[in-house]
Amino acid sequence: MNRLYIVTYDLFSPGKNQESIINKIKTFTSWARLGGSSYLLFTEKTHIEIRDLLHGDLDINDKLYVGLMGNSAAWSGLGDEVGKWIIEKQK
Repeated sequence: MNRLYIVTYDLFSPGKNQESIINKIKTFTSWARLGGSSYLLFTEKTHIEIRDLLHGDLDINDKLYVGLMGNSAAWSGLGDEVGKWIIEKQK
């Protein structure tokens, strides 16, 4: 069953691994960028599988968070396309 996850990362040396981690995020069938280094993923994978997939592109000082989204959310400034994507995936 597909679930909606939030993924956010903080790279100690911005730019160093940014392209690599973004490319891995974009391999998921369904994703949306919230802004900065925060994304939503709609996938059958677990939070642990997502973390393990992305972890290989992190340095020792980098940070990564993968969390399961609940059934409700509120946002501002994300744009219509991302807002519609979130609403569709939360159904």
